[in-house]
Amino acid sequence: MLVERLKELIADFNTGANPGEEKWHFNYGRDHWQNLQDLPDDSAELFADRNKYLMLLWQDREHKLNNYSAIEGYTFTGEMLLVVRSKISEADYNFKYETHIRNLQDEAMEINDNFTVCENWLIKKWKEIEVENVYDTNLDGLKIQFTIEVCI
Repeated sequence: MLVERLKELIADFNTGANPGEEKWHFNYGRDHWQNLQDLPDDSAELFADRNKYLMLLWQDREHKLNNYSAIEGYTFTGEMLLVVRSKISEADYNFKYETHIRNLQDEAMEINDNFTVCENWLIKKWKEIEVENVYDTNLDGLKIQFTIEVCI
């Protein structure tokens, strides 16, 4: 349910892009699966022209039950990364912050806003943690810890 909703968001962000030119990508899997990706190196491109990756690392799903033990919704808790490619040799952390992380904070708010367009979804926690040089592909951005409720 959550995976499908995130895929829909990424597809919406890619609406209007030519096939093969989508700039938003989604992947689901724990750290060791994310580390196996061989992402194209577009670190020399302007931020607007770079590929952006939303990587759902894990999710826990808790059933919300009514007084008759019927499921009336779910609470999802988990972590995801919102990242772009970078170079480990870039000048300093300030450069990474100004060119990657700060821009991704705006993108994270866009995801947050678009996620709750559907009235059944409610974000209860959204914590952004700055990350740099993640995985072998060298990614910078945000780790987002979340708690999201959905009614069915």
